[in-house]
Amino acid sequence: MDVELRHLRVLCAVADAGSITRAATGIGSTQPALTASVQRIERAFGGTLFLRSRNGVVPTAFGECVLSRARTVLAAADTMHRDAARWLADGSERPIALGGIGGSMVVELADRLGGHDRAISVTTEFSPRRLLDLVAGGQLDAAVVADYPGHVLPAPPEVTLKPLAVQPVFVALAADHPAADGIEIDLGALADERWVLGPSDGAGWPECFEEACARAGFRPQVAHHSTELRPLQRLIAAGRAISPCQVTFPAAPGIAIRPLAGDPLWMRYLIAWHADGAFGGNSDVLVAGAEAACRFDTDSSHTYRRWLARRAGPGGARRAIG
Repeated sequence: MDVELRHLRVLCAVADAGSITRAATGIGSTQPALTASVQRIERAFGGTLFLRSRNGVVPTAFGECVLSRARTVLAAADTMHRDAARWLADGSERPIALGGIGGSMVVELADRLGGHDRAISVTTEFSPRRLLDLVAGGQLDAAVVADYPGHVLPAPPEVTLKPLAVQPVFVALAADHPAADGIEIDLGALADERWVLGPSDGAGWPECFEEACARAGFRPQVAHHSTELRPLQRLIAAGRAISPCQVTFPAAPGIAIRPLAGDPLWMRYLIAWHADGAFGGNSDVLVAGAEAACRFDTDSSHTYRRWLARRAGPGGARRAIG
C-alpha cells in the first residue's frame, strides 16, 4: 500500500485524540474501521506507530518520528493548496511563511505581524535544525527556534539568527506528587523517577537534559517518549512519568509545574530569517514583533512570573549561553 495524505491525516487524528474511539468519532468513522486502517498504515511503514492500552493510545518512538514528518508534509500540502487557491482567485503573492518550534510563540508572532498586506502562514516543527533548513531553503521567511547550553545553533550563511530570551527549564509532574509540595525541586532528588522525553530534536535536546542529570549524579530512567501534548499531559497527570518542560508548558488539571533548584538547565529562544525573504530588508519589524511575542508568551505563565519574583528582578532571568 502506498501511503497517501489521507493516511497521514488519520495518524495525526489518532495521536491528537489519544484514542482510536475518539479519533473515529471525530473523523466520522467507526472504531473497528479506524483500527484496521491504522494497522494497514503500520504495515506500510513497517513498524508499530502506537502503543495501545485501556486508557487509549500513545505514539511509540518510531511513531513520534513518523508523526513529526507527517505533520510537516501535511502542513506543506495545506500551504500549497492555500497558495494555489489565492493565485487562482486574485493572483496575489504567496503568504509570508513563518515557522516555529512547539508552543504558541510563533502564533503570537503571526498575530503581531498581521498588519502586513500579505497573508501569513504558520508551520510548526519539533526540530530547530529542520526549521533552519526550511529558512535556508526559502520555504520559510522566518522561524522561532531554540538552542541549549553547550549546543549553540549554527546559522547557515544566508540565515541571520538573533537571540530573544534565555529561560530556565522547569519540571512537570502530577499535582499529588510529594515533590510538588515544594516551591522548587532539586534535580538530584528526581533520580529514581520515571521520565517522559521527546526524541532528539537535532539541536541538543534531550542531550542537554541528560547532561544536566549526569551533573546531578544520575542517569534518567526514560519510560516513555512523546512530543504530542495530550498524551504527554495524560502520562504526567496519571503519575506514570514526569517531564522537563518549557516555562510556558500549558497548565492542566492534575499537573504541577515547578522550577528546578539552582536552575541547572536553560534554553535560548532565537528568531531566524532569510536574507532574501520577506524580512531581509526589514528585519527590525520582525525582531520587534518576535521580542514582543516572546514576552507575551512567557508572561502568561504564573509559575514563571513567581520564579522571576523570587529573583533579584527581571534581569535575573537573563543568562548567557555558551
